[in-house]
Amino acid sequence: MELLDSRQLRAFQELARQGSFTAAAKNLNLTQSAVSHSIKALENALEVSLFERLGKSVCLTPSGEVLLKHADRILSRMERAQDEITLLGRPGHGRLRIGATVTISQYVLPSVLRELRESFPDFDITVVTADSRDLMQKLETGDIDVAVALENAYSDKLKPERLFQDQIQMALSPMHPFAKMKKIQSEDLALESFIFYSQNSETFRILEQQSRENGVNLKTALQVGSMAAIKEMAKIGMGVGLLSPWVAEAELASGSLLFRPLPWKIRERHWAIHRDSRHEKQAIEDVFAGICKNVIDTLIQRTNRLLDKGVD
Repeated sequence: MELLDSRQLRAFQELARQGSFTAAAKNLNLTQSAVSHSIKALENALEVSLFERLGKSVCLTPSGEVLLKHADRILSRMERAQDEITLLGRPGHGRLRIGATVTISQYVLPSVLRELRESFPDFDITVVTADSRDLMQKLETGDIDVAVALENAYSDKLKPERLFQDQIQMALSPMHPFAKMKKIQSEDLALESFIFYSQNSETFRILEQQSRENGVNLKTALQVGSMAAIKEMAKIGMGVGLLSPWVAEAELASGSLLFRPLPWKIRERHWAIHRDSRHEKQAIEDVFAGICKNVIDTLIQRTNRLLDKGVD
């Protein structure tokens, strides 16, 4: 079998993403006829049908789904090879594509990127923000080089390097009744309204599982897309925020929020830097991991001191 044509693979990839010859052709700056000929040639070469035609739209066949997994990775590696060859004649230049959750992007990466930029001023550094599961998929398809996300057994192809662990706690206004209670029981949560991060997040799935295991139904008051929104709503008494204290250092210092543990045995969340073990590691990735560790350790130490002060 002859090697597959990269232009045909690119047309296939775009058609799979768009589900339409019109949209694929527009994104590729080609005619619909050119895209159609590329797909037909690819199907002839592989002797399979890659798409089912459904009127003006298309969807992948099982064979197409298999090919898409490989096409994403092949084209990403080809792009990376071109970039690395181009950069060979430019010492000190390169590229690092970082993936991070919303929380890490907001509270950790600013300090990390400032220090990383000082060490690698000529590198092209980009950040993609997504949920942990989505970041693992982007790693597998070669869309990013490293990811800072929750550590879970997503794939044996990914190599996690643990950074730290934390726990979700209840963030309260100082005026909330829970703030004056010496011990909060599970039954105290029954009528309370909670402010969650997105239901699509890994953290929400962890909380839901833990509450179910402890026979508690956490009543959702609001679901929001940022930790900042959870904190602001908790401060004005709209409910109890569920988050980790290290994202609320400023609020702890000002006394506008305090934290109480959930009234059951809490499983820690484990955070890690994830890499795809199949790609060759760059030196900047190790530097990035080291800076992340230092920044997070310092942040958690400061937060723990504030929490201890609040208990006293």
